[in-house]
Amino acid sequence: MQDAMLPGTELEVLDVLGGSQRSVVRRVRVGSGTLILKEYRQPGDGWVRESAALSVMPRGAPAPRLVAERATPPAVAMSDAGPGGSVADALLGDDPVRASAAVVAWATAIGTMHRVTTGLREPFRQALTARNGYRPVAESAVVTRLDTVARNMARHCAELGIDVPPDAFAQLRALAVRLDGAGAAALTPADACPDNNVFTGDGLVLIDFEGAEWRHVAWDVAYLTVPWPSCWCSWRIPRSVAEQATHAYRAAAALPYVDSPAFDADVAAAAAGWAFVSASWFLPQALHDNASLAAAGPTRRALILHRMRQAAGSAELPALAALAGRMHKALTGRWGEVPLDCAPAFAERAEGCGA
Repeated sequence: MQDAMLPGTELEVLDVLGGSQRSVVRRVRVGSGTLILKEYRQPGDGWVRESAALSVMPRGAPAPRLVAERATPPAVAMSDAGPGGSVADALLGDDPVRASAAVVAWATAIGTMHRVTTGLREPFRQALTARNGYRPVAESAVVTRLDTVARNMARHCAELGIDVPPDAFAQLRALAVRLDGAGAAALTPADACPDNNVFTGDGLVLIDFEGAEWRHVAWDVAYLTVPWPSCWCSWRIPRSVAEQATHAYRAAAALPYVDSPAFDADVAAAAAGWAFVSASWFLPQALHDNASLAAAGPTRRALILHRMRQAAGSAELPALAALAGRMHKALTGRWGEVPLDCAPAFAERAEGCGA
């Protein structure tokens, strides 16, 4: 096959790597090497965000290298990280040492991404605008996301008969100001799930930048403590592993802020925010059944109850914590206790997993 992005080049499709309903991802042979060809199949800004992010990615970033791009129909060609496994593969396995090392590698990759992209806000903005027909495009979805979550959760609480503390949703919306792109912020793939990466000989490479945005670093680091709020493979992990990974993140990010008490407080606040964001995604279906997000993953009800119990302990956001406690009580009354399991690799260390 041939592709207009790579004129005069013959491409041989070696494998279809899946993707999602939004995209199709293929590994193709080009001469003596291989590339990843990603085609976007649904309307939205996935191509704009991914191509923009990869176009400004500096050397040393744990991300694919953009080789070519096409706006119509939208597609990118990027360097191939290879057939290595992912953090999700390690979590699904039976080796806790391997799984611990994988989570630490994830945190190191996130820290490196933050360190090497902290000065790229304006280049990223310009790259987004250029690919959106020079029409403004939001560099981050945080403000819109939190406002939508507040409105949706208010409706769910009314339907469930849960009294909402007066300041609860104001505290949720205020996170968009507290943890915005003007503070300790960087470029992120946003959906940095355990399966959106590839192990290589040089370390972990992050993939899937369809949701790439500019945002405060605490939103990514909180993935370790929620854990994994936007992901199907959202099992608990041992506290000791999360702590080790956070230490690895600090070392890789090498930003003065991440060694401060303010960083710990912001990560805790972001974790409470993620608890409500993910609950707003999962609650409509969870009210009808206890299905899992994916065949090998935990159920929506287990995720919601675990996150509400965690958020109920938030000292950073007391009104939101009170609401989380009320939601946990109301939903446990409907569903009973639905525990969230440890990741399979840590099954025999369940007593050491997060609360």
